[in-house]
Amino acid sequence: MMKSIILKNYLNSYKYIENPKKIEETVAECRRITEERAVLNRKRSNYLEFLSEVFRMNGPMILLGQMATLVMICLFIQFINDYPRLIPVCIPLFILVALPALFEAEISKMSEIELATRNSCAQLLLARLVIIGASDIICFTLLLIVELYCFHTGQGILNLILYVFVPYMACVTMILRLIRSGRRRLRNSAGTAVLTSIIFGMVALVIPGLYKASSVGIWLICFIIFGSFFIREMGYLISLAKEGKTYGFVD
Repeated sequence: MMKSIILKNYLNSYKYIENPKKIEETVAECRRITEERAVLNRKRSNYLEFLSEVFRMNGPMILLGQMATLVMICLFIQFINDYPRLIPVCIPLFILVALPALFEAEISKMSEIELATRNSCAQLLLARLVIIGASDIICFTLLLIVELYCFHTGQGILNLILYVFVPYMACVTMILRLIRSGRRRLRNSAGTAVLTSIIFGMVALVIPGLYKASSVGIWLICFIIFGSFFIREMGYLISLAKEGKTYGFVD
């Protein structure tokens, strides 16, 4: 896969001049190449190969943003008393910094070109979500390790896991639904991540008792509710990716 900056430079340097003869020559050449490819029956890359290509394109930017967010959160919470209440507030920030990679085509005004590629929009979205999810799990694991072995707040590991994954699944599910709608996906997704963070922050201030060990049952119920919506939406996305269809639409 060609690096996006190189592709942008090629497209920006191109100047269109209408020439019917050249158009006919281009059509004839495209037909020739298509027929030649049909005869060669070139082997399609499998999904793991495709995933590695997407990682080469978007992985470094995603990992850099996630690790920078993790460092800032760790530096921040060490100065806060009873900071476990702030963990759900910080989790949507991991999603927020990954949005530029997730909506790279929309930012570059190249969504139509992305839709014309060999792999479908659902397949590309799923590959990017797999990379983002894997990097998030690494960061969440490091965050839990830092809490358990460095800060010793006394919170149980189950509580901390629920504090992490409840807001994460809620935020990702809402963003996927927005992508399905196809309207102002980047702006609304960023707003959703910020709004999720604000809501959990207000809950932490208004209902501090919600973060005590005795309220783990409430978090388990929330985990089941948001988890069911998350699994259902991801299942729908995976089914579209297998069929090579589009998830949502482009304005």
